[in-house]
This record gives sequence, structure tokens and C-alpha cells, in this order.
Amino acid sequence: MTRLEVGRPFPFPVPNNEGAVMGLWEVGPVVLIQKFGVKAEDETAFKKGFEFYSYLESLTPLPIAMWVFEFPEPIGLIDTAFNVKIAHGEWLASYLNTKVGGVMNAFYIFLLDGKILRGTKIVGLNPEAVTLFHGTIRKQLQLTYTQEEFNQTLVKLFQVSSRELFETGKIFSFEAGKTDHIISSSAR
Repeated sequence: MTRLEVGRPFPFPVPNNEGAVMGLWEVGPVVLIQKFGVKAEDETAFKKGFEFYSYLESLTPLPIAMWVFEFPEPIGLIDTAFNVKIAHGEWLASYLNTKVGGVMNAFYIFLLDGKILRGTKIVGLNPEAVTLFHGTIRKQLQLTYTQEEFNQTLVKLFQVSSRELFETGKIFSFEAGKTDHIISSSAR
């Protein structure tokens, strides 16, 4: 078992650029947030966590699963996309299997400063949001596409701001220890 310690090197590959990447590990969905030069304010914002998050399935021929998490400043909005084609088959099958125990709604989020782990967070997202995510994953599984086609679709999606992506998606509120709920973007 690999040990993860804040303030120590992250024992897995890390993103080369600032921003967030999403993958699927044996434990479930993982978001790696890369921020170079993490300051105390960033760590505090990360520890406080997000109050709202959004899920969006793009309306493109290749549907993209997009998550946007609204952390307090100075972190702010963190957006990430999921590509099922790079997921490990056995882990994916286990993640999509809702027959035993229902929807696995835990997400693992890591804050990195280069190769150094600066924060960890495990959150339980709204099962409805995760069910929407499963739906997009299943659509991607039925398509044949290349990484280049996925990247081209992402470039088109990122022509709008993270705020626009957030507000276009279905917005959920989150408070640690409480059941989260859906809100409309107009309610904010």
C-alpha cells in the first residue's frame, strides 16, 4: 500500500501544467490539482473545500464529462474533464457497477505543488450528479474516438470561461457532513 503524506513527494505521476486532471483509480475518481507555488492561503482555501460544484455533459458529438468545483479564492473554480478511453477496464467496470452498494460517490482530490502533495480531500458527491457522470461514461464507451479527437473537443469547450462551464452545468451544493442538494444556477 502506498502512503500519501502532505508535505512529501506525491508517489504517482503528476500533471506537468497548472490546472486539474481527472482519472479513475482503483478507489474511484481522482482529481489532481496542480498549482505551482502553493501559499498558505491556497492551502486554507483547499482545506475549507468547495461549497458548490457543477456537472456538465457537453452537447458535442463526443460527449465530454465536465466537473467544475468552486473553491474559495485564491483557488477559485477548478474544472476538469474525464476521458473513459484512458481508464483501466477493471476499475471502470467496478466503478460503474451499482448493483452492489449503489453509486460510489466518493471523489479523491489532491492539491499538488509540483511533485509535492499539499492537500488531500475525500468528498461524497450527490448520487444524482454521479449517476449523470456514469451516463456520460457509458456514452463515451459506445463511441470510437482518438485522444486527438477528445483533445479537439476539449479545446472547443474551453473557449468559454470556467464560470460559464459552471453555470451551464447542473449545480449542486455541498456541505461536509450534510446531504447535498441540487440548486438552479439562477438561484445563485
